[in-house]
Amino acid sequence: MRKVIPIQVKKECCRLRAEGKTVKEIYREYYITAVDSPAEFNSFRRMLTRWMGQHLPDDTTLECGTYEGFVAHDATVQVSKTGEIIQAWIKQKSSDLNPEEFIEAIRGNVEPFVYEPRQYSIADRMLEIPLFDMHWGVAFMDYYEPVLNELLDLITSRTWDKIVIPFGQDFFHNDSIINGQTTKGTAIEKVDMMRAVREGKTFMYALIDTALQCANEVEVLYSAGNHDRSISWMFMQVLLERYGADVVDDSLEYRKVVTYGKNSIMLTHGDSKQATAKNLAHIFPISFAEEFANADVREVHAGHLHHEAEADIFGVMVRRLSSGGKVDSWSDKQDFVGSHRRFMVFEWDRQKLKSIHYI
Repeated sequence: MRKVIPIQVKKECCRLRAEGKTVKEIYREYYITAVDSPAEFNSFRRMLTRWMGQHLPDDTTLECGTYEGFVAHDATVQVSKTGEIIQAWIKQKSSDLNPEEFIEAIRGNVEPFVYEPRQYSIADRMLEIPLFDMHWGVAFMDYYEPVLNELLDLITSRTWDKIVIPFGQDFFHNDSIINGQTTKGTAIEKVDMMRAVREGKTFMYALIDTALQCANEVEVLYSAGNHDRSISWMFMQVLLERYGADVVDDSLEYRKVVTYGKNSIMLTHGDSKQATAKNLAHIFPISFAEEFANADVREVHAGHLHHEAEADIFGVMVRRLSSGGKVDSWSDKQDFVGSHRRFMVFEWDRQKLKSIHYI
């Protein structure tokens, strides 16, 4: 049976979060002592994110859950997120019950119950969301809003065991708010980085907040690109402050690995001169020998080239991921103007890759 958490506990958790307490502090210092049989930390984090987005009813609304002509000895009230009473259950003493009214209630018509189907499934999948080469500044929220809506539709379509979100990978176009240049100082077109940071934050908050509500575990990994290594890492500190070190990995390794069941995926930007498909396949077992050895399915996901390509090299699938970003001057110069403008999102079970979603 689903555990009912008192409304006062929800309100107090939201108040503590609004005052600046971390989720872990609220869990340890208040929640686990305030309820019987407290949920695990990951479940509590998702619940708190959901509570923070709701309008919790006040005490006056809760006390109004009764019917005219009845005295509520013990009322249970169902209240919507807007504070409207949907229905109430009231325990009555037998002496308060009028038999004729009871018979009339049985015979009379009632409002039909409206059931809204919800999608439940076993949390046995991992969703990998590598939004490589977005180049915020070349494009902004007005361009990426349809992408965000599709991603949120996919995230909310089921309960996920794990969601992995690599962040970086040329998320921003410039590595300076003053000059148009990359991390190495290469001169490129200057874009509005102030707007890019503000609207990029809105995008990432919506993506991660929704992921936390729909997955048992969420991991946001910093993966450096060649355009924005400094600014994207500083942006990562904002995410680290908001979500905590149990969600956000801001370490500076150029290559990282994600393991799920018998699957192992190496993530890298792939901008070095050595980053051919053959070399990337050979780099994987050197950089992550244990993860490589214990996997049955091995893939390398790289970006940088802004178009999709793949090579199966002795069982290592090396994928160059396409980008759904706008064509910038570099892509135009490299004749990538005809490439498919789309992002690739990967759905895994514990044995293999189940599907690729093009967003």
